[in-house]
Amino acid sequence: MTEIGQALRTARERRELTQTQVMALTGINNKTLSGYENGVAEPDLQTLSILLRLYQVSADQLLRLDSPIQPADEIRLLELYRDLSPERQEELLLLLETLLRHRSTRKRKRQEMG
Repeated sequence: MTEIGQALRTARERRELTQTQVMALTGINNKTLSGYENGVAEPDLQTLSILLRLYQVSADQLLRLDSPIQPADEIRLLELYRDLSPERQEELLLLLETLLRHRSTRKRKRQEMG
């Protein structure tokens, strides 16, 4: 259930909607929506259809049936990244780019010496 819940939360956040806004637009109460997103419950097909239309995503996209399976560590990394504030996301990207540049520089130096 957690995978569907995380997918629903991600789809909602990509549309920049709060749970309260989803409730106002669909009639699904916050507690129920929170239960879906936290993996406590799963929506029935009719409710899932309503959410898919609102989030403008297909079932295949939501369940990632149309893309290659990602390793668990990549999924975890993406989840952690999405939990960061926009400022921290930018900092993390800069850090990763710096690490990659440093690695490339070290590799180049070894090749020159070697």
